Amino acid sequence: MPLIALLLAMAQASTTASPPPAPQQVDCNDANHTAFDFWIGEWDVSATGSAKVIARSHIEKIVGCAISETFVQTIGPQGRPLDYRGRSISSFVPADGKWRQFYVDSGGTVATLDGGIVDGAMVFETRRGGGINRMTLKANADGSVRQFGERSADGTTWTAGYDFTYRRR
Repeated sequence: MPLIALLLAMAQASTTASPPPAPQQVDCNDANHTAFDFWIGEWDVSATGSAKVIARSHIEKIVGCAISETFVQTIGPQGRPLDYRGRSISSFVPADGKWRQFYVDSGGTVATLDGGIVDGAMVFETRRGGGINRMTLKANADGSVRQFGERSADGTTWTAGYDFTYRRR
């Protein structure tokens, strides 16, 4: 009989408990949430210093304040055909006071990067393979965006990786 009384008491408590509060709305127009909006658009992507389009990128706001990129590269090093695809979702995380990006690609890379605005550029970093990978995106005066990657074993000396310029389609 005590088990039945306990079950009845639990059922009664669950019907009288208050529902959880509704999620708090986020202001997607504040400075933190719009800091990366310069990257939103339809882009032709070239190696910096070249006009030859090697990739296309579609970047949009999704799920409120988040930014999603779909990147498709069809031309690789030395002009060889390539089928490379990457996808990222980036969002400002108020509790941490920084941006976070989750990235996956057709080569099997999965990465979580953290960052924020540094000297007018969005800078993301992740620790991988005993070192640090850094990606910097900076809006240029002509409306294009430069994205370049670097790697460091010690956080002091950096080696250049890729260097792209995004131009609006």
